[in-house]
Amino acid sequence: MESLKTREKQGGRKSSQNLNVLIPAAEEFWQVDNAPAQKFSQEYTRNGITIGISKNIDEISVIRPLWDKMQKQQSSNIPDTDYNKYVSVIRSMGAQTEPFVMYCKKDDRLLAMVIGRTQIKPLDLKLGYLTLFRPRLKCLTIVYGGIVGKPDDGLCLTLIDELMAQLQDKCADMLQLNFLRTDTTFYRAIRNISNYCPLQLKTDKHWRMAVPDTIDKFYSARSRGHRHNLRKAKSRFEKVYAGDIRYVNYTTEAEVEDFLKTAAQISKKTYQYALNSGLVNDESTRARIKADAANGWFRGHIVFANNKPCAFLLGLKYENIYYMVNMGYDPSFKSYNPGLILFLKVLEGLCYNPTIEFVDFYFGDAEYKNRYGTEFWYESNVCLFAPRMYPMFIKAIQGTTMYMDAGLKYVINKMGLVDKIKRHWRNLLSTKEVNRKIPIPTQKV
Repeated sequence: MESLKTREKQGGRKSSQNLNVLIPAAEEFWQVDNAPAQKFSQEYTRNGITIGISKNIDEISVIRPLWDKMQKQQSSNIPDTDYNKYVSVIRSMGAQTEPFVMYCKKDDRLLAMVIGRTQIKPLDLKLGYLTLFRPRLKCLTIVYGGIVGKPDDGLCLTLIDELMAQLQDKCADMLQLNFLRTDTTFYRAIRNISNYCPLQLKTDKHWRMAVPDTIDKFYSARSRGHRHNLRKAKSRFEKVYAGDIRYVNYTTEAEVEDFLKTAAQISKKTYQYALNSGLVNDESTRARIKADAANGWFRGHIVFANNKPCAFLLGLKYENIYYMVNMGYDPSFKSYNPGLILFLKVLEGLCYNPTIEFVDFYFGDAEYKNRYGTEFWYESNVCLFAPRMYPMFIKAIQGTTMYMDAGLKYVINKMGLVDKIKRHWRNLLSTKEVNRKIPIPTQKV
């Protein structure tokens, strides 16, 4: 596995020369030197800890100063827990989605926050890529990075007890913690509880890449063969479509609709779209991206060849990190690697942006993330179900499908058929556009 080899940058920029697992700093309480938050109607004290729970945006706004300050002291910059981002997502999801914010404090010390939302959502029970069932549950979802602060063992148990109370009081059927870091005290605590037997849905590496000073340093960190292949792909694409290639960047709120309309057309042709993970052009998505643009975070990129959009990348620039949120390419351009070409073009621009230190490859593991990533940590989705008949029935079905899926993958892996089956299934999920011939300007070849 290759790693990106770069020296430390001037002006305090950081890079990583060797692949490594990030180790969290020691966990401790934080003293927030701010005025005490106003009390909510649902604020109460238990074992010397004051706990507040809010399910209303107006009430949540009361503790915003504390929220902002606590987030700034986090070891990593995560946009999902930014107050503006959180509120924009809640509002974009409509009236059926309710905010959920819980905080713990002692005297005037804010110790921790849990940031989530309650919504009715389908639960995909899959066997490989095939969805077997989609039961609907009322889910209390904790957003990515939503355990804010550094709670110790005792406080973690308090937080978990309060979250379990939401299930017992029928406020939700299921508690879902999205992409919870496995090197945290909270993860260890929730994995060790016995009463609810949490399901660990999947554990993946989360990759990010230290951005080099120049694109040449990126190439030089690759093996000679891989470096040759990258430059060959770029050269071939530019030769075939010489003079007819356009790279368009979108950053403003006024440009969101143009970007999303074009990018969604590309996404519809991908297998990711068939798996409900593609980019869609709906009211909720438009609202979220426009809110990101209003905060200066939105980054959209599309490459056009012969006036036809062939690949897109939706990014989010938050603090010193560029998040690759969603990407895809038109399968009819597959032989030209347009997704790779666009990634290299975007990376080239990031190299000359002194405010960007890392590219975060977002969720899930993939070959290209392993190839280009320089740092990683492990994350897992964890689910707990309410002790009632219907949620426990769904839990039993989910556990069964998980074991069936794991067994099937083990057998297929032993037979050496994993890659072949993946390629075949993805081709089936893609649209008929895969086999469509695209017009090539032969006079320019």
